[in-house]
Amino acid sequence: MKNFFAVAAGLLALCAPALAQTKGEGLIGKEPVAHSNHTDVKEYIITFQPNEAIPAGLEEYIRKLELQSVNEDTIVFIGTNNYTKVMILNLCSIDAETIKAQTETNIVEQKAEIKSYASKSGAPWGLQRISNEAGASGSPAGQDFTYSFEDESLGAGVDIYVIDTGVRTSHAVFTGRASQGFSATGSTVDGDGHGTHVAGTAGGAKFGVAQGANIIAVKVLGDDGSGSSSDTIKGMDWVISQHDKRKTQPGFVGSIMSMSWGLQGTANSVDEVIAGASAAGIHVSVAAGNEAVDACGSTPAHLGGANSNVVTVGSVNINNQVSSFSNVGKCVDIYAPGEQILSAWATGDTIINFLSGTSMACPHTTGVMAYLMAKEPALGQNPAALKAKLLQTARQGKFTGNTGGSANLLLSNGVDGKIAKRLVKNYVVPDRNGSPAARAAAMMSGNIVIDERFQLHSRNSPLRF
Repeated sequence: MKNFFAVAAGLLALCAPALAQTKGEGLIGKEPVAHSNHTDVKEYIITFQPNEAIPAGLEEYIRKLELQSVNEDTIVFIGTNNYTKVMILNLCSIDAETIKAQTETNIVEQKAEIKSYASKSGAPWGLQRISNEAGASGSPAGQDFTYSFEDESLGAGVDIYVIDTGVRTSHAVFTGRASQGFSATGSTVDGDGHGTHVAGTAGGAKFGVAQGANIIAVKVLGDDGSGSSSDTIKGMDWVISQHDKRKTQPGFVGSIMSMSWGLQGTANSVDEVIAGASAAGIHVSVAAGNEAVDACGSTPAHLGGANSNVVTVGSVNINNQVSSFSNVGKCVDIYAPGEQILSAWATGDTIINFLSGTSMACPHTTGVMAYLMAKEPALGQNPAALKAKLLQTARQGKFTGNTGGSANLLLSNGVDGKIAKRLVKNYVVPDRNGSPAARAAAMMSGNIVIDERFQLHSRNSPLRF
């Protein structure tokens, strides 16, 4: 907000006490007044009531509010999509309360921090499990797995927006289908690796489910795997606008936002933008979280469950058990492979890596959603219908463990393993913690080259959100 108004040099007045306010008649249409500057500011996310428009003259609108913390850096972001009216401002708490008191505003809340992982070590496969009634029993070490499917398009025409730490779009597994979309950090580099791994599971060749889908990187998390609710909102706002543009283009089937991250608690503003994305016809797949608690306690996982179009995903292991780390509860819709998952890695165009977490289960589900959309284009922009189809297609009662009240539904692409059109073989290495023979094989394998094209980054499988 350059040249909003002149700020006196050296003026460092903090927000003065203000009287408590209640919802009044709003300030649109009133005369502007002068106000002062301050230093104690925080970032606030403001949404407007559905029947209210963000004022066209936002600078004038802020003047009329008689705020005390306004300066040239007050306006951080103004939403552009047609489904959620949102802006982000730098304010002190008293000014935030002033805005909250206006009839035209809906949500006013402080920016929240987001992390894509939990710092725990994971335990020791996934395409065979989602496409085979018998699953993939036993240890993944040294086995061959078969990915079975009916629709050879494998998600073609579907845009998968990976809202994460970024994506190494040049990686070999993306076969030219990945592109850079939006960055809230000023960089498109995935310095963390999480987003590239997630994208590889959702749509990478050999390791991914929807091997024909488009992958679009939306970087809202930094290279340490963390970020903020406001940056996430900026990314989702961009996705909604892009989806609206894509709807008129030939060959377009639909859009999915894949989000393998969560907050410590909930954020109403993030929830509202996700609801806006769903209203726009965008499908949403989110990770349940790795704290082994009720998923209903955090955004965006708590948006899953009955009466919602959002799909919240918990994790199971190769032994068909709920992962010890997986969040559970009535907000979890479905469970998918989430332990010792091999996928693309961000340190090179042929590097792959193992990770574990509900972050790995979520993109399996994203991929199946894309697969079902391409197979039945009528589902492409109908989130409620696709979620119903996904849950109907899932295998019931196929895993054990405490679900905390959620249904026992295991992700499936609807194929029972009899139609084998793609073989995925030798993409795992012996488990160092297994038998003496397995440990010896692991030591001999050294820097094993997998399938001559891919090099394994690490045999460790750190737990990620």
